[in-house]
Amino acid sequence: MRPKKLAFVNGKRVLVEHDSRKEEDREYNKTRWKHQRELMSFYNSKAWRTLSKQVLNGDYYVCRMCGGDATLADHIIPVRVDWSLRLVRTNLQPLCGECHAIKTKDDEKRYNI
Repeated sequence: MRPKKLAFVNGKRVLVEHDSRKEEDREYNKTRWKHQRELMSFYNSKAWRTLSKQVLNGDYYVCRMCGGDATLADHIIPVRVDWSLRLVRTNLQPLCGECHAIKTKDDEKRYNI
């Protein structure tokens, strides 16, 4: 029997098989591509991948909020708020997954997005 993975399904935490989680992610990404094509194209671009690595390397993979291990580059002012700042280095910061989730929720409330 394969181990299960914790996932959010319809807003609730449940244990799911690894394969079903992949399917859930596939459906989520398909929906995002359909409704946010420009945003998804940007995040898959070479320019973004290069800049995000520079941000992480420049700050030695240290989370700006908690000091833990940063895993991603975050836009201080979200891309959905100001598209022109998407590749501006001073608008980026390294964050860990937990801090990014907190900041994203705060941004959604602050900017009503």
